[in-house]
Amino acid sequence: MLIEKIKKDLVNFIKSSDTLKVSITRLLLAAVKDKEISLRKNQDPSDFISDEVITDIIKKMIKQRKITSKTYFDAGRNDLGDRELLEAKLLSVYLPKQLLVEELSIIIDKIILEIKASTLRDMSKIMKLLKDRYSGKCDFQLASSLVKKKLSNTG
Repeated sequence: MLIEKIKKDLVNFIKSSDTLKVSITRLLLAAVKDKEISLRKNQDPSDFISDEVITDIIKKMIKQRKITSKTYFDAGRNDLGDRELLEAKLLSVYLPKQLLVEELSIIIDKIILEIKASTLRDMSKIMKLLKDRYSGKCDFQLASSLVKKKLSNTG
């Protein structure tokens, strides 16, 4: 499970005295523990917290860091902005491998053919199938724009 990998990594980061990685990993584990508490489960988190929930937590943490880094860059604090982006990069190690744009485009084409989509009205069906089949493996904003473009060209 993902939680076990994160805990093992924390031990290794502590042994190697990598303070930034220790810090961000502890923040991640704290967020997982908070989620566990919010779900009212009081036993070992590895028994209850699924990899999908942890992945969602990581995505939220990465999104927060990207927003914060933009704010820092806009304010001229490049040092802090760079640190936020580095933290986001360190967190992304725990996410599943993301589909490339080309792979995503091919998958969308197959789904369009599969459900015989022809207009923008079919977009929600396509997005639902994408989310069911590739949750966590692709950027759904990118997927949405690709689907719109493809359906606009065919319809």
